[in-house]
Amino acid sequence: MVSPASRVLITGANRGLGLEFARQYAAEGWRVLATVRNLDGAGELRALRGKVDIAHLDVADEGSLGAFLRDVGSAPIDLLIANAGIGSGGEKPAAAVTREEWREAICVNTYAPFRLAAALRPNLERGRGKKFAAVSSLAASIAGYPIAGHYAYRASKAALNALWRSLAMEWRAAGLIGLLLRPGKVRTRMTGFTGDLEPVDSVRGMRAVIARAGFDDAGRFFGYDGREVPW
Repeated sequence: MVSPASRVLITGANRGLGLEFARQYAAEGWRVLATVRNLDGAGELRALRGKVDIAHLDVADEGSLGAFLRDVGSAPIDLLIANAGIGSGGEKPAAAVTREEWREAICVNTYAPFRLAAALRPNLERGRGKKFAAVSSLAASIAGYPIAGHYAYRASKAALNALWRSLAMEWRAAGLIGLLLRPGKVRTRMTGFTGDLEPVDSVRGMRAVIARAGFDDAGRFFGYDGREVPW
């Protein structure tokens, strides 16, 4: 077990899964560093009980990232949860997907978490938990997602899986454990509040996966239910 003084950094924490991650970790005594793109929309986050620090971070903006990293400095981080991301924007035929949509999906869902993790490696090495997790999607699974469409979204999440697994393999020698997480179809704004899971249940399951993960799990892709998701 990690002690109650441990620190978790959660991106995209103003709503949905990120907010629920912050709520559950704070309730268990963790020090939570919660990032949001819009500080004016962080009312629910501010209302949480526990040690919750809120910081501005637009993961798609290099200037915002630089300012955030300067504020974090060399502070130890026990767990990074790269949660911030954008959805598919609705079903579209292949010919209707624009270059701008493609760039945005790759920037936010793929490059931004990769860039953040790379920058925070020294902080993770100073921490005791030494774990970094990214919230992926079943849509990233080439073998396990039988639904057509969602082209930019599914490509961005599949690319995230590839990069995160590479980080996990590279950083394992430094004692760090990288994980990919499938939250399931959760009733949040991103899914139009459809699905078969509430955020509290999805996050509880993903937290259990993180808590029990060891070096043999580095670079693997797990669902909220603890089952491994096929690549």
